Amino acid sequence: MLTAPSRDWRVFPQIFADHWEAFQHAHPRYQTPYYDGLVAQMLACGNPEKIGDIAYRGLHCGQGKHRVSMRCKSSLCLRCAKVSVDNWVSQVSKVLHEGVIARQIMLTVPAMFRVTFSHNAALLLSALRRCGSQCLDDFSSAVRDKPLRGGSMTVLHTPGRNGQYHPHLHRIATSGGYDASGERWEHWSYFPYELLRRQWQWHLLTLLRQTLKTEAGNQLVETCFHK
Repeated sequence: MLTAPSRDWRVFPQIFADHWEAFQHAHPRYQTPYYDGLVAQMLACGNPEKIGDIAYRGLHCGQGKHRVSMRCKSSLCLRCAKVSVDNWVSQVSKVLHEGVIARQIMLTVPAMFRVTFSHNAALLLSALRRCGSQCLDDFSSAVRDKPLRGGSMTVLHTPGRNGQYHPHLHRIATSGGYDASGERWEHWSYFPYELLRRQWQWHLLTLLRQTLKTEAGNQLVETCFHK
C-alpha cells in the first residue's frame, strides 16, 4: 500500500515536469548539472520505483506489507527543504562560540525588486550576500557608536515559502561585535530591530543604485529613497 501525496503538494513538481526544459531554454543560466540534479531529485521524491522505499510487515504473522517511499532530501523540494535546513542548523549550532549569543535574522528584498533580481541574478545575488555582511557590521557600529566587527553565517535563498521567486538572506549573527581598538568583545542585550530595518533599506537601495545602470532601475531606487 502506497501513501498517496496530497494533490496540493504535487502541483509544484508537476510545474517542473511540464515546463522545466522550456524554462531552461528561456533562461540558459539554469542549464547546469547542478540544477538538473535538484529537479531530478525533487521529481523522484515519493516515487518508490525511482528513489526506493522501506517495507514493513506484521511482527507476528508476517502478513501484509506497508511501503513507505524514501524522501529526496533536495533543497528544492517543498516537502524536504525544511529537513535540509534543520540539518544545516544542527551542524551550525555545533560550531558557534560558547557564551556568544547568536540571533537568526532574515534580510528580504521588496516585491517591487524581485523581477529585477531575477533578470540580473548573476550580477545581483553575489552582491546581495556582501551587502548583508556590510549592513550588519555597520549596524553593530551604529549600536555602540564606534567601529565594531560582528560575526555571522549566511545562506542565500531564492524561493519563498510557497515556491515563488523571493530572494532573501538567512543570517545567524552575533549579538555584538569585536572592538579592535579596545581589543575586546562588545555585547548588547537589546537588539534594535527598527535600526536594522533602516540600515538594510539603505544598504540594499545603495547596492541597486551602484549595480544597475538602467534609467528605469535608477528611477525606482530614487522613488524608494524618497519614501
